[in-house]
Parts: sequence; C-alpha cells; structure tokens
Amino acid sequence: MTMAADPAGGIVGRRALMTGVGALAGMAGWFLVDELPDLVDSDRLVLFLTAGFGAFFFALLAASGALALRAAVAVAALVSVPAAGLLTWASLRHAEIDDFLEPGHPLVAFGLIVFLTLPFLIVGFRPGERWRSYPALFRQSWDIAVRYAAAWIFTGAFWAVLFLSDALLGLVGLEIIEDILDIAFMPPVLTGAALGLALAVVAELSDYISPFLILRLLRLLVPVVLVVTVVFLGALPLRGLSDLFGGLSAAAVLLAMAVGIATLITAVIDREDAEAADAGLLRLSSQALAVAIPLLSGLALYAVWLRVSDYGWSPDRIAAACAGAVGMGYGVLYTAAVILRRDWMERIRRANIAMALAVIGLAALWLTPVLNAESLSARNQVARYASGKVGAEALDLWFIGRELGLAGEAALDRLRAAAGDDADVLDARLARLETASYRWDFDAADRETTATDAANARIVEIVSAVAVAPEGRRLDPALLAGAAMPQLSTWLSACGRRTPGGNPGCVVLFADLLPEVPGDEAILFTMNAAGNISLTALNAEGFQALRFLRGAPVDLAPATLDRVLDGSVTVGEPALRSLDLGGAEVLILP
Repeated sequence: MTMAADPAGGIVGRRALMTGVGALAGMAGWFLVDELPDLVDSDRLVLFLTAGFGAFFFALLAASGALALRAAVAVAALVSVPAAGLLTWASLRHAEIDDFLEPGHPLVAFGLIVFLTLPFLIVGFRPGERWRSYPALFRQSWDIAVRYAAAWIFTGAFWAVLFLSDALLGLVGLEIIEDILDIAFMPPVLTGAALGLALAVVAELSDYISPFLILRLLRLLVPVVLVVTVVFLGALPLRGLSDLFGGLSAAAVLLAMAVGIATLITAVIDREDAEAADAGLLRLSSQALAVAIPLLSGLALYAVWLRVSDYGWSPDRIAAACAGAVGMGYGVLYTAAVILRRDWMERIRRANIAMALAVIGLAALWLTPVLNAESLSARNQVARYASGKVGAEALDLWFIGRELGLAGEAALDRLRAAAGDDADVLDARLARLETASYRWDFDAADRETTATDAANARIVEIVSAVAVAPEGRRLDPALLAGAAMPQLSTWLSACGRRTPGGNPGCVVLFADLLPEVPGDEAILFTMNAAGNISLTALNAEGFQALRFLRGAPVDLAPATLDRVLDGSVTVGEPALRSLDLGGAEVLILP
C-alpha cells in the first residue's frame, strides 16, 4: 500500500506533522482526564468530550497512514462524534457516570463502533475504492492493528531509553529529564509524540511492515485448533453437560473459541483466492472449523439460557446472549458457505462484511433505548417475583437497586406494589438496602437473617425431640438461643439416637444445682455415635461444658440417660455441688 499524498511536503514534514498530532492527543488526554472535571460541572459533558476526543485521535492517527490529513480528519470526526453521542445518551440510564461505566459493557459497545466502522470509512474515502471492497477492508483492518502494535512497541522502547538516559545523567548530578517529566502534562505529551512519530514511520514502510507475516503464522494454528475442537466435541457426550455449564465462564470460553476460529479461518482465506492458503490441509481444516462454530455458539447460548432460567436476565447475560447470537450468525453463514462448496471462500468473505455491519448495528443499539440491558433486566426480575418464580428472600435486591441504575430504582417501586404474602420479608430487606453502603453489608445482613431462621428451625426440632426431667417440665427454646449451627446440629443428631430404654439420646434435667442462684438450672445430656455422654449447662448467658470430678465421660453409659429420666440421679449436698451419676460425679461450676 502506498502512502497518501503528503500536504506537508516530504517525509520529514509528514513525520513532524504526525508527531505533533500525537503530542496534541496526549495533551488533550491529560486535560480531559485531569483538568476538565474540575472546570465543568456536567459529568456527561466530560464523558462526551473525553470519549469523543479519544476516539477522534485514535481514528486520526490510524487513518493518517492511508489518507491525506484533511480526509483523515473527516473520517475521525465521522467515527468519534456519533459514537460519543450514543455513549453519552446511554449514560442517562444511571444517575452517576461511574456506575454506568463500571460493568464495561458500554465501553465495549463504544469500542466496537469505533474499531469496526473505521476501516469502512477509510476505504470509502480512498479514491477508486468501494467501501464494501473486501480486499481493501481486509488489508486496512489488519494494517491498523499491525501499525498500532509496532508503534506501541516503539513507544515502550522510547520510554525505556528515556529512563536509562535520566539514570545516566543522574550519575553526574543532572536532573534535566526528571525535571521535564515532573511537569504534569509532559508524560502523556511525550507518549503521544512518540506514538505519532512511530505511526508515521510505519506508514512509510508499509511494504515491509505488513500483516502478511502474522497471517501466515496464524494459519499454522488451524490444524491444532481443529484437533482440540474435535476432541472437545467428542468428549462432550461422555462428560455430560452438567459439569460444563456451571456459569457464564463456560459461555465466555466457548464464545472466545468461536471468535478465535473465525479469525483463523479469515487468515486462511485471506483477502482473495489468489492469496489464500494453498495447502489442502489448511483449507480442509478451515472448512471443518467453520462447521464447528455454530456448535460452539449453540452450546454457549445454552449455557446462558441455563443461567437465565435460574437467576433471570442481567446485563452480563444479555451481553453474553448477544455475543452468542453473533457467533451463531457467523457459524450459520460459514457453514452454509462450506456446504454450498463452490466459491466457499468468497461467500465467507461476504459473510464477514455482513456480520461486521451487524455487529456495528448491534453495538449501536446497545447504547440506545431499543436494547437497554438495565431496563430489560429490571423488568425481568420484577416479573419473576410477581409470577412467584422467586420469593422475596431470594431476590437479589442489591443487584436490582444498586446496579441497574434508574431502571432498577423504578423496579424496586414495582416490587413493593407487587408484594404478596411475603411483603414483610420484602419490606425488611428493602429497608436494609436503603442503609447498606456496600454489597457485603447487605449480604451479611441477609446471611445473618438466613442463619437465624435456620437456627430457629433447628431449635424447634430439638425442643420437640428432647426428653425432659422431671416429668411435666418443658425446655424453653430461649435456653438454646445463641448456639452456633454446628452445636445445634450435634445436639439434634444426638436426639435421633436411642438409649437402651428407648429414650432420645438428648435429655434435659432441671435441678436446683446452685442454691445461691434462684430457680433451677438446666443440664443438657447428649449421646454421641459411640455412646459417650456429654453434659452442657444451659442458661440465658450461654453454654458451659461441665467437667467430671471423678470418673470419665466413657464411664457414663447410654443407660445414664434412662436413669436421669426415671429420677434415679440425685443432687449431692457437699459445699462443692455435684451430680452423683453412679460411678461418676459431675462438678457443678457457678
């Protein structure tokens, strides 16, 4: 590819111009990020200007290697302004810009619009080329990637030399470079200048620095990827689907593999048949991989569907579903091209153009109300509750109220209006949501409530199963309150065992063991699986494991519990109070 006419005259002028553009880009980036937010009250204006200028300079530097400066400026403006406008429009879904950008989906959509639109516009502005010319689009897309990669490598080398130079001058007490770098805007300006200069040089050497080497290397991976894909698909029926689809990570891996396969196939077929891979193995492997794309995309969509069925829609799952649909689109078109056989490579090239335009359209829709992921997710979560599919205790209120922006806040109002029999639970959780500063705080309160409910249910089971002596007394559940779940589980397991007399393996004895303390004390006897007996003092302040004065726990046979229930045990009278259990004496500690 030859360079466009240089309005500055000569290579030196071209390099100076690109260096200046890069430096201006660095200065603009510093000003927009560090200074503009303090000068402008509107966060959305800052977002529009930052996104717009960022995309503008990226497109300008990329297009300058293929177009004259005036045409490159026009292309950069056409790319950046609409994309920044869509991003700013979409930000109205949230009250705060940071909440809008945090998930990353808007930035991905913005980036796809900029990156995928740029080659079409550059080719369209080149004299004598059609904007849908696949050879031109193919070469331009790969040229942008290779030029930027080479330019960033040079920029990294530039900073390495700069730091080494600063260290060398520091040996003789000179801090010139350090003083320059201490100026706030100089690091981004120098980075931009180095990048612009590198892009100018790379454009001059476009016949030497080209994507052809990378494409040739990528082709070598096609048979390897085919073997891996065949092994995966062959093992899937044996392995089963249950272990595969544990979460969105499975869908992400499958979609990433589908994208990688599409990229490798594109590398094999190149921009035209004359430059496509000659080896029959590579062509046959590409055809087989083309058929695998819809299988992988279909599995990814199934994984997403399973998550949606369990938890409902979320922006992440909607994004994954859109990515799966794109992958399926590529797969269906690629497979149809292979099945039709004749001119299959040309059909795939046309499919690449159609799918690139479809992705641009889908990314643009993501930033419009037509595909408002937050609103779709919020409505779905309310519908799941209203239909009874999920109860108030299982609703992810933090996700709805704090992560779905204004749509989520409106959804909370609809949830209140749709509350049914579990309205009290919903109101309590909504009240906690209003006061929680972090998700951990809200989830901790939920966990505490859930744990308390589970503990109370376990206490009810113990109270209904425990045997009490003397006859006529009843165990107050409050005496078990505060016990940890493992302790309650141990006691409940003991209640499920049986003594030789057929009594439960858990017995409570009420007796006046501490005369100086009004009322009776409660002692809980529990039997483990080996038949050993443990004693625990129950009181409102907590639980105290009692120690044996003589004898050992193993001396207390399961029949001891029968003696407790039939009144055979007595309270000793010495100053040091104890329980005489026949062969063993239990010390009572106040």
